[in-house]
Amino acid sequence: MDTLVLNVSHISKSIKKKEIIKDISFQLRKGEVLGFLGPNGAGKSTTLRMLVGLSRPSAGTISICGHSIRDDYVKAMAHVGCIIEGPDLYDYMSGYKNLELLGSMSKHVTQAAIDQAVTLVGMENRIHDKVRIYSMGMKQRIGLAQALIHKPDLLILDEPTNGLDPQGIHEFREIVKSLAKDTGISVLISSHLISEVQLMCDRVCIINNGMIVQDGTVTDMLSTGEIVWVLNDPIKGQKILSENFNLASLLNEHNELIAAIDLKVLPQINATFITAGLELHTVYAKNKTLEDLFLSVTNQRTIQ
Repeated sequence: MDTLVLNVSHISKSIKKKEIIKDISFQLRKGEVLGFLGPNGAGKSTTLRMLVGLSRPSAGTISICGHSIRDDYVKAMAHVGCIIEGPDLYDYMSGYKNLELLGSMSKHVTQAAIDQAVTLVGMENRIHDKVRIYSMGMKQRIGLAQALIHKPDLLILDEPTNGLDPQGIHEFREIVKSLAKDTGISVLISSHLISEVQLMCDRVCIINNGMIVQDGTVTDMLSTGEIVWVLNDPIKGQKILSENFNLASLLNEHNELIAAIDLKVLPQINATFITAGLELHTVYAKNKTLEDLFLSVTNQRTIQ
C-alpha cells in the first residue's frame, strides 16, 4: 500500500473573495479506502469538485497517479471512476446495454472489461434485465460498474448509499471493501452515514470550516488508550492499580474500572488482580465511535 494514488497538496479555494477551502492536504494510497466527512457547508463538495476537475483550486496542487489535474487533466482523469450521488441510467435499456453504451464512448473499454465490472459488482444474474425493474441497490451496483469499466486506480463515491435500505447498504459496503482488497483500487468515499464510514474505511479525513481537522486511521482515531475491567471488587482493583502500578483510575456508572495504561503491562496487571483474589469477568479497550469524534471536532450538536 505504498503507491501514492491521490496527492492533494496545500489546496485553497476562494469564491468572490471568500476563502472556502483553506490550505488542505491529504493523500490516498493504493488499495486504501478513505472516508471524507464534513458537516454541510464545511467544504466537502467543493473539494470533491476540485478532485474531478469541475472546479479549479485558487492555490495548491492535485495529482492522480502522478499526473497533475491542472497540467495533465486527461491523463489524470483516465485513472478515475466516480459516482456522484446516483448513476444516470436509461430505464428502457438493460443494465448491460447501459454499460455498453458508456463503454462505446471510449476506445479503451473492451467487452472483457465490461464483463469483469459486472462480475465485480455481483450483477451477473440480472445484468440483462431492464433497468426499470431494478431495485435502488441494483441501480447503484450498475452505477459502480459504470465507474469500473475503465479499470480506474481511484474510485470517488459521493453519497453512494443514498436511498438504499439497510441490506443494500451492507451489500454496497462489502463490494467496496472487496474492490479495495482484491483489486487494489483506492476509494475515496463521502457519506453522511458515519457508522458506515467507520465500518468501510481504513482512514478518515474530516473537514470543517474549509480545514482538515482530523486525518488518520480509523483505529488510531477512535482509540482512547484506556482499558476497562469488569471485576467482582472494582474498588480493590482500583487500589491495586494505584499501589502496585502507580496508575490513576476511575469507576464509571456501571461500576467498571477504567485506566489509561501501556498495553505492555496489561498481562501483569491482570495476573496481579487474579493473584489478589479478584474475579476478572471482562477486559476490553475503550473506544470512541466515529460519530462521537465527528461531533467533537466539528462542534456539531447533530449530524447534518
